[in-house]
Amino acid sequence: MAAALLLVATLATGDSQSQFVGKWQTRISRLTKKSSITVIILRKEQTFGGAVALVNPDGSEIELPILNAKASGNVIEFETALESDTFHWSLTMKKTGSSRGLLHGSCREMLIDESVKKHEAIGIFHQQAVTSTH
Repeated sequence: MAAALLLVATLATGDSQSQFVGKWQTRISRLTKKSSITVIILRKEQTFGGAVALVNPDGSEIELPILNAKASGNVIEFETALESDTFHWSLTMKKTGSSRGLLHGSCREMLIDESVKKHEAIGIFHQQAVTSTH
């Protein structure tokens, strides 16, 4: 079941881990006219959160909350879950502080390797998040 969440992010200054905070997007699909994958990374205190939006060929979106995020150097790793599947993700910046990177994702035999670009203009995001029924 999806519920609307209001996610607010602020960019921290002087914190090397805040370099990941922002909206990272793959190229625009010719079919849907949308980025195939959007990753929104937020920082609250000492933890990361956010969401990954995947666009289906029909233009519909699946939005999954980021779980278990850990950052080190120019790499952030995290997971998302959809039903019984866990997606494992890593976003590697081309160089520390860069606005370009590589998004790698895997789930079972599915692999995703996409170039991404960071868009700094974040403030308030309206996202749909999947709520767990555990």
